Amino acid sequence: MRVRATGPAGRLVRIGGRAVHVLGTEPPDGVPGGTPTVVFESGLAAPVQAWTWVREAVTPHARTVSYERAGTGFSGRAPGPRAVPRLAAELGEVLDALAVTGPVVLVGHSFGGLVTRCFAGRYPHRVAGLVLVDALHPEELRRSATQRRGMAWLEQSLQLSALRALLRLGRREIADQFTELPETAARQARERMHVPGVWRTAAAELVAWKNADPADLTGGPFPAHSTLGVVISGESLRNDAAHRKLQDELCALAPDPVVTLVRDASHFGLVLEREHGRTVADTINTVLATANVPDGEGEHVAR
Repeated sequence: MRVRATGPAGRLVRIGGRAVHVLGTEPPDGVPGGTPTVVFESGLAAPVQAWTWVREAVTPHARTVSYERAGTGFSGRAPGPRAVPRLAAELGEVLDALAVTGPVVLVGHSFGGLVTRCFAGRYPHRVAGLVLVDALHPEELRRSATQRRGMAWLEQSLQLSALRALLRLGRREIADQFTELPETAARQARERMHVPGVWRTAAAELVAWKNADPADLTGGPFPAHSTLGVVISGESLRNDAAHRKLQDELCALAPDPVVTLVRDASHFGLVLEREHGRTVADTINTVLATANVPDGEGEHVAR
């Protein structure tokens, strides 16, 4: 099956000699100055379109930024290992290139939750809020037998997808992906799924996480001034007894988190399905409305 080329949905920004695919919106009219920018960090191999429903419900309230990590989608590859701290540093480079100088609300799904949490620990002054969407816990592989088995399968699956893409196989399977999204977004999301490098990059990110010391993944303590939101898939809780404990620990990062349990949502359905995406957006908007932002003297004040 031939994949019709349409090109990147956003724009390509040059950072360190490579292209980064960014899809963003400007602050809407009437939004108060100083409102944090909402930045979306995707899971493994996920294109920017994965956030379509969520972003649509957040854009009336804030400027938004979605991007594809190095080697994913239309973004060029970056040298060096794909360790989480490096990915967090590259997120900072993206924000600098886009002149996002104020505090942000970071939203991380799945593996992207590791990146956003690490960024918040390393650069606390840049983070007003963090929303973890069925995010991975730094100790997930050590403490969940279900996740260990699942990650072993996922690593093999990613490597196989890279091989199938190299051999130009699996186009029909690609056509069946992202069907929950609007037609145009789904077509754009599929466009780079047939590129071997996308799958190799995802496998490299996974292996780097698997071999990492969990203590190196947090980047530091969760910023005391930041607002925390946690969205949990009910299906994930049912499939893994350890997941609830790990999610409870993520909730405990802040004293008064905004916690949302979506009982009938799957791990990927949280962002890909319209109804659940709107629920995720509600959590983001709540965090956005209550986020602490620095005043002119560097202190943090509640919005």
